[in-house]
Amino acid sequence: SGEGAAVEELLARCESDGVWARRIDVDYASHGPQVEEIKDELLEALSGISPVAGSVEFRSTVTGEVTDTATLDAGYWVRNLREPVRFAPVIEALAQAGAGVFVEASPHPVLVAGIGDTVAEAGAQCAVVETLRRDE
Repeated sequence: SGEGAAVEELLARCESDGVWARRIDVDYASHGPQVEEIKDELLEALSGISPVAGSVEFRSTVTGEVTDTATLDAGYWVRNLREPVRFAPVIEALAQAGAGVFVEASPHPVLVAGIGDTVAEAGAQCAVVETLRRDE
């Protein structure tokens, strides 16, 4: 996430160093300061959210902790889009706690490889599957 030129520079460095990386085609830069530019618009668009408590444990990638889903209001989702993602620590904790399957439910399953790598680095064995593909 970041300014376009900086992202391009990073991608070029990764390529020259033999590190696999790619740009994700999105309309905005998530998890960085660019979200501040659309923060008010997001809060307005999400203002009608009425979160409720769920029956399945929810681990937040904003806090890294188990979170009551009744607190997932508009402000939470703006934080989710703005702040750094604690994705790897959450995946690692779940894998080490005995999770057997990770399912990525996304129209562009870009996290499957990262989940698999994180599970392997945690010394765990879990299935990692995708459910959707854009335009399919």
